[in-house]
Amino acid sequence: MTEPDERTRTDLSAVRALAHPLRLQLLDLLRFEGPSTATRLGRRVGESSGATSYHLRQLARFGYIEEAPSGGGRERWWRHRERPVTLRAGGEEPEARTLLAEVLSREAHALDRFLGRRAQLPEWDAAAFFQSRALRLTPAELDDLRLGIDTLVAPLRRADDDNAPPEAGPVRFLTFGFPLPLEES
Repeated sequence: MTEPDERTRTDLSAVRALAHPLRLQLLDLLRFEGPSTATRLGRRVGESSGATSYHLRQLARFGYIEEAPSGGGRERWWRHRERPVTLRAGGEEPEARTLLAEVLSREAHALDRFLGRRAQLPEWDAAAFFQSRALRLTPAELDDLRLGIDTLVAPLRRADDDNAPPEAGPVRFLTFGFPLPLEES
């Protein structure tokens, strides 16, 4: 068995760091609502500032968040930092499955909240979309599709962009591309 390369080890450690519901919740708050402190986030999620601070430091350790300029005072401010995670083929790590299940559960809950309020948001309801398509692709074509989506999304504003126009709001954008399991004979 070959030793995994450094990036794979880092990614597995990063996955383990994310595979915690509170950390995902804190990351979402920083991602969609902008910089905050452990104390403010603790109040928001119903945790002590000490517990919140610990989890924020773990997220920072793996590059998901970073210190934000504080403008003075003693409190440490944190902000979201884009940090992709790569899971290698054959990823049977329980942490990867736990993380995926937690992320999908959070996204399904967010979608359910939107669907429950869509009548109150007619302009967003008209713009929102949900697609499911059946394609027949090679692994290389699926990878090209992923890269094309990355290229389209790259120039768009991040959810925590303070320079967005007033009518801009945070939007969750999910994409999935995966093969159907092969039928066993």
